[in-house]
Amino acid sequence: MTDLPASIEAYLTEAGFSATEITVVKKLLEGEALTLRELASKTGKSTGVLDAAAKKLIQRRIISRETVNDTPKMLLKSLDPILQWMRRDTEEKLEAMKSRARNFETFINSLKVENKRPEMEYFEGEEGVKKAYGKLLEQQVKEFLHYRPVTVREEEDPLRAFRAQYFRERHRRGIFSRSLAPLTTLGRRFQSRDAFAYRETQLIPESVFPITFEKVIVGETVACFNHSEQRACFLKYPELAHTERTMFELLWRRAKEPPASAGATAGRPLQAQTVAVTLSQSPEPLIPFSTRSLSSLRDFIMSRKSIALFGACALLAAGITFGLWRHNYQLNRDRVKERAMAIAATAAMEFDAQDIDQLHIKADAQKPEFTKLVTHLREIKTRNENIRYVYIDRPIENPDASWEVVADADYGTPDDDLNGDGIIEDFEQLTMPGQIYPHVDPLFQERLQKPAADFLNDEWGEYCDASAPIFDSQGQAIAALFVDIDMKEVRDLTDQSFAWVYYFLGFFLLFVFIRLAAFNRPLFLELLKVLRSRGVLTVLGVCAVIAVGITYGMYQYTLSLMKEQVGEKLMSIAATAAPEFDAKDFEFLRFARDMKRPEYQKVFKKLNEIRDRNRDNQIIYAYIFRPTSDPTLWEFVADADSNYNIPLLSIDFNGDGVLDGADENAWPGAVYDATGQRFVTEGLKGPMIEGFASDKWGTFLTGMAPIHDDNGKPIAVLGIDMNITDFYQQIRNRFVPYLWFGVTFVGLLGMWVGYLVVVANTRR
Repeated sequence: MTDLPASIEAYLTEAGFSATEITVVKKLLEGEALTLRELASKTGKSTGVLDAAAKKLIQRRIISRETVNDTPKMLLKSLDPILQWMRRDTEEKLEAMKSRARNFETFINSLKVENKRPEMEYFEGEEGVKKAYGKLLEQQVKEFLHYRPVTVREEEDPLRAFRAQYFRERHRRGIFSRSLAPLTTLGRRFQSRDAFAYRETQLIPESVFPITFEKVIVGETVACFNHSEQRACFLKYPELAHTERTMFELLWRRAKEPPASAGATAGRPLQAQTVAVTLSQSPEPLIPFSTRSLSSLRDFIMSRKSIALFGACALLAAGITFGLWRHNYQLNRDRVKERAMAIAATAAMEFDAQDIDQLHIKADAQKPEFTKLVTHLREIKTRNENIRYVYIDRPIENPDASWEVVADADYGTPDDDLNGDGIIEDFEQLTMPGQIYPHVDPLFQERLQKPAADFLNDEWGEYCDASAPIFDSQGQAIAALFVDIDMKEVRDLTDQSFAWVYYFLGFFLLFVFIRLAAFNRPLFLELLKVLRSRGVLTVLGVCAVIAVGITYGMYQYTLSLMKEQVGEKLMSIAATAAPEFDAKDFEFLRFARDMKRPEYQKVFKKLNEIRDRNRDNQIIYAYIFRPTSDPTLWEFVADADSNYNIPLLSIDFNGDGVLDGADENAWPGAVYDATGQRFVTEGLKGPMIEGFASDKWGTFLTGMAPIHDDNGKPIAVLGIDMNITDFYQQIRNRFVPYLWFGVTFVGLLGMWVGYLVVVANTRR
């Protein structure tokens, strides 16, 4: 026997065997056991296609797999397995036909009983079909059994819009749908959307799909829909509905059986009586959680109210995001304001009141005192980033409480068109001695007493205007140093530290979730049941860890912002104060005995003035270093807490109650081990921030700036230290809003979950 008979091949084709499966059988009929590669070479097909076909034939017990010389081969010894399979298949089809005949006979017999005559109702046209669907929803049932021959994609369905509303109403009434569909590409596509349509679909082979029209079993009613002719028919007959339900369950259970189980019971079809008995004992179908949740989500999104909801959530999220942006913007305003005040307060000590007294009118711009002040002002502007204007004004005695110019760092171009409008206006020449500031200053009196700052918007632009008084030898304020920083720096800092898009999306999704929870309460009651499982507890634990990680990340983010903010302020103070020192004085300061020299007393006094003028910035130490021949060892030049008349161990600097090495004063020439600190390589190059550095005096955040000699060569470094304890206190003060937000959010969430638990217990 070298080939299959034509009748067997035709039957196999009709029974659903693929051409590849038939080709494998025909090749194995030649009597030789073949491997997949040998089959591939004989048939010209790929091993993957042949392997899939061989597995199906093995499941049907048509061929067998044997090991020959340690090599798996496929073998067909005779046609008996095919004949046995045909016999079983024929018996199954015959039994199915008999079952249909019995059902039809039962139906015909039932029609003969007058007192049990079925109620029939007809619907025609598209509107009639829609009305029929609506009447199905009026049945007091929780489940539809649906035969759905899928002939078009859902997107191409003429009733697509109506079916969407029909789904929403069915979902609102809590009616679940179980559907049988043919095992086709369209059927699989239909099944893939089950979770979004509040249904479950099982696929059965197209060859045994019982009908070609849509049929729905609802309670005691069997509804039939012919969409090609736009007709529908309702038949209300309990016995028929029971029989149809039994048949549906038979096909449903067989479709859910795995292939191996289906093959094992192929010769023993389930009896209708057995299924009927099982039906009466089976519980309500278990609807998967994904189906409940995704269908609820689809139902919500498709509603008209969802658009208004999304708009309201977007407005609320935008409002909160704007509030946070304003909060962040205000923090950065304060940051720039403090920096500008620190620069002004530090630099104000550098000016001589006698030089200022020489400048009153425009002609005084030719005096050397004016050139000296302008040069110094320009140096302050150069040594500090993002400064727009630096100038000195003196108060004038008039009711307007205003100022007149003494000197301006921008002097030298009085005829420049500063705003680029092609006209040289009066305010663009406000750089000469004696010119009057044309506006009333609301901080006039305060500026003459202490450092102050305000945000102004005038013809010169929008900027932070900080000032510090300049005193004469009798302690009278004769002028004020003004330092203006453009508001663009505030906006740049805010943009860098606040990603408003992420905040908006986060709040928007949060409010949408809360809205879903409030208006889909049954779904969230189901969540309470799920929360009891160990897996969910694990997920909650993971979420808690993630939340802690996010909170820690927010803290670290705030820490880095504060470190940068405070560090910039300390660096600005150091950069502004460094030019005040005369490098020539340092040549005489080498040993502890040099503290009695006038040069040391001069430097010592200046260091204390710098610290005293910046008490609000929690400056604890001010000192001067210089490098030695060893790159890792630097030596002190002067220290604000060390002098010949101060005992070596007289102050408990670290507050531990014990005077020890950590409380030593630093005299000229005292060696400092700077191993691992960045200023060793960067300190002489320019102003810098030394991160958290620890030594025997404690842990500090430091701002530094180099001090140059007359040739412009850096020879020493001015250091300004802030105690880390004060720094962390500022961090905690800045981080409090986030903590309050977290506590409030968790509290409200706990109250909401508690309310759901109470509702769930009440319903029980």
